[in-house]
Amino acid sequence: MNYSQIVQSVLQEHKQVLTDVDEREIDRLLEAITKAGCIQVFGMGRMKCAARAFIMRLMHMGFNAHIVFDTTCPSIGKGDLLIVNGACTGVSYFVMELAKKAGAEVCAITAHPESKWGKLCDFTVRLKGQVNPGTAGEIPSIQPMAALFEQTVFVFEDIVIQMLMAKTGITAEQMALRHTNLDGYMEFNKE
Repeated sequence: MNYSQIVQSVLQEHKQVLTDVDEREIDRLLEAITKAGCIQVFGMGRMKCAARAFIMRLMHMGFNAHIVFDTTCPSIGKGDLLIVNGACTGVSYFVMELAKKAGAEVCAITAHPESKWGKLCDFTVRLKGQVNPGTAGEIPSIQPMAALFEQTVFVFEDIVIQMLMAKTGITAEQMALRHTNLDGYMEFNKE
């Protein structure tokens, strides 16, 4: 396949995964985020990259949001929300168990809500992108391993941010005021 063919295939995969999400599950996620005292997101590997981007935007919106295991991450408990990207490793299961024990609400963004990880959750959001090639219930990908799932989690969480902006009335301009001012970004092209 050449570049153009790969682009078309990957875009079609993303469209299929993202348009197949149950909007009731998204509504439940939006509600949980807006009512949570503290939001913590867990992911491993490439799913953690998406988690970091999501947490950054939640922070820009003014939410009390953290990455699990970061040095500034507080304790979790009743009234808080844990979101797990992928929810398919032993470590993620352990984190989910501890959050449940502490009284937090637990959500997994997962291809397999029927799994033991999904069953541990208060609710799930299903993204059917390929995690393990050839596994039933997943949208197959030309990409290796869990690339499709990892990429669509990133895009899905950015879409959730836009939906939260609409729900809360928070503007991009308000979010920009919470962006770090130590990187010079806000001064870009002003000279």
